[in-house]
Amino acid sequence: MTIIKLLLIAIPILITLTSCQTGEPAPIVGTPAVTRTQSARGAEQASPETALVYAEIENAPRAFPILYRTTATPHGMHEPAEGAYIGAWLSPETPMRIFENQVSLHHAIYTHEMQLSEEIPITWLLHCIAMQATPLIIITPDETPHEDIHPTQMIIYQAQRLGSFNLPMFIAFFPPEFIGNISPTEYTIMFRFARSVFSSHAPLASFVWTAPYFDATPQNPFYPGHDAVDWVALSLLATRDHEGEKSDIFSQLEIFYHHFQSHKPIMLLPLGISHFSRGDYTYRTHETAAEIRQVYDTLRSFPRIGAVIYADNLTLSPESWNDFSISAEPILLAAYHEAIAHPHFLSILETNAAAATRWTRSKNQGYYWEGRIYISAQTLSNELNIPLPRQSTEINNHHFAEARHLSGLNITACQDQHVIFIDGHLD
Repeated sequence: MTIIKLLLIAIPILITLTSCQTGEPAPIVGTPAVTRTQSARGAEQASPETALVYAEIENAPRAFPILYRTTATPHGMHEPAEGAYIGAWLSPETPMRIFENQVSLHHAIYTHEMQLSEEIPITWLLHCIAMQATPLIIITPDETPHEDIHPTQMIIYQAQRLGSFNLPMFIAFFPPEFIGNISPTEYTIMFRFARSVFSSHAPLASFVWTAPYFDATPQNPFYPGHDAVDWVALSLLATRDHEGEKSDIFSQLEIFYHHFQSHKPIMLLPLGISHFSRGDYTYRTHETAAEIRQVYDTLRSFPRIGAVIYADNLTLSPESWNDFSISAEPILLAAYHEAIAHPHFLSILETNAAAATRWTRSKNQGYYWEGRIYISAQTLSNELNIPLPRQSTEINNHHFAEARHLSGLNITACQDQHVIFIDGHLD
């Protein structure tokens, strides 16, 4: 059975903040206008009531995500110290070795789906071993339950069989969209039972909870609890509608990420960017190639995303038949190769990674403009427990502190990655 899933920074080039002339900064208001009304120096000399109005022009203030250092929470099983594993979910007709020859890069993880009572895919596992790749097995409930074998017996059997290989692996157990009429209580009991059994018989298996469409938060009644989950996973599929417009995947990711980044490593299972759909029967390979590069670049600013599994599979969304595959399109293969070639993306599993600190992504954005960095007051007060300095700047009706007025913090902006880094004041 092919799974139908609509569920859903490493080595940055840091640009050192240079000192700026002193002066009373004016508010910056992001309302559209044809031209700026003042130069930057004119803004410095303006009164606080005077607004610097800017348009969507090249040197307008740019919103950057903010990453700040915090004391590291315990790493999840097989979580990398930094970066994200690259993985692939291939169609059955695409051998791993052929795929890697096409993309010219080794992948850390490959994915297989099976029903609970199916036999272990021995040949596929052996291919993973030969490729020095880590298996990710998605186990779904049986379509037709066995009358003579209880699911708990099958869980024990499969844990013993998989444990006999003594391999690090990931188990995405019973994605909630497959559970039918099972209640949240029944589901969480079954998940926690499976986690306990695998801990005994397959201790190298890292358990993955895949988020459902609705309420993908730790408060979801189907979430088994932090103690029973090693990773959380979100399906991130950029489909196209009848006009060919691509769905916004990052708005969903932002919400999910901020709910779980302090608790668990996050896996994108899978990531897919459609270059064709039956909505308008138009191929958009060049546009999608640019989007692939952009998406992987943006993912580098989500430091707790520890694995990205790309969907090179034609049948993930048969209702609209969005084609996420890359292996049949040389333009997409080249873009994918370029995107994952960055050192942030890892080809080998790390089994004993640890770190004293980690980067946390702020819920609020900062701004970078004409060599100056602006930090959200909400980031300072609510996340870093730092009071807003007396001199502040207003941007889009929100208060910001200019980095030069914040002592004791090492604040830099990476223009290549479009990220602001704050180092210091650890929690």
